[in-house]
Amino acid sequence: MKRAYFLVLSFVFFLFWTAFYATEPANATIKITRVWNGNIVIEAHDSVLVEVLKELYDKYSIEVAGLESRESDKVTFSLEADTLETLLRGLLRNLGVKNFAIEFADARLTRIVVVPDSMSDFTLSENVQKDQGNQVESLSVAQVQSIVEFSQAESLDLTAGDIIIEYDGVHITSAQQLVEEVKDKAENSQVEMIVIREKNPMRLVLAGGPIGVRIMTKEVSKEEINSIF
Repeated sequence: MKRAYFLVLSFVFFLFWTAFYATEPANATIKITRVWNGNIVIEAHDSVLVEVLKELYDKYSIEVAGLESRESDKVTFSLEADTLETLLRGLLRNLGVKNFAIEFADARLTRIVVVPDSMSDFTLSENVQKDQGNQVESLSVAQVQSIVEFSQAESLDLTAGDIIIEYDGVHITSAQQLVEEVKDKAENSQVEMIVIREKNPMRLVLAGGPIGVRIMTKEVSKEEINSIF
C-alpha cells in the first residue's frame, strides 16, 4: 500500500515538474503595439524567436522565411518605427541579417525571405547560362551607382556597387535594358531579380515598377562571372 502511494506521489511530482519546466520563463514577453504618435513598437524579453515570428504573422499576416535554423534563439529587444516595413528591417538588423527580400501583394507587405550570404546551389536562368557560353572575354551588366531614398532598393538593402544580371528571367546587359524591362512590369506584379555583391549572388523578390536605383552599364570579365557560378 505504501509502495503504491509512493509511486502515485512520484508520478504526480513528475507531471508537475515537466509542466513547470517545459514552458517559457514567466518573464518572457512579446508585445506589438501602436503608440500615441502612430508608430509601431515591438518588444521582446527573453523570448524564443519563433514566438516573435508567430506574433508578427498572427497580427499582420506577414511570413518570415529563412530563419528556421534560429527559431529556438532567445531574443531581447525593443524597436519603434513609423512603418511596419521599417520596423521589420530593424528587427532583421537586430538579428544580424544582412541579405533579405521583401515581398508585396497589392502594395501590402506579405513576406520576408532571408537570403543566405553565400548560395552554393544558386542557379541562373537559361538565358544567362546561354549568354555565358558565348565566346567573349567580357560581359555587360547593370551596376548600381546609388540608391533612391524610401524606394524598393532601399528596402531590399541594395547598395552602390551591386551588379544586376537578371530581372524577371531576362539577362540584363545594360542599364538602358534594365530601365526598359522595369517599365514593362505592372506595379502589382512580383519580379525576381539576381544581384551580385562581392562575388555573392542574391535572388531578390520585389514588386514591379521602379526599383529606386541609379545605374550604369559596366563591362565585367567573363572569368569573374564564371568564378561565381
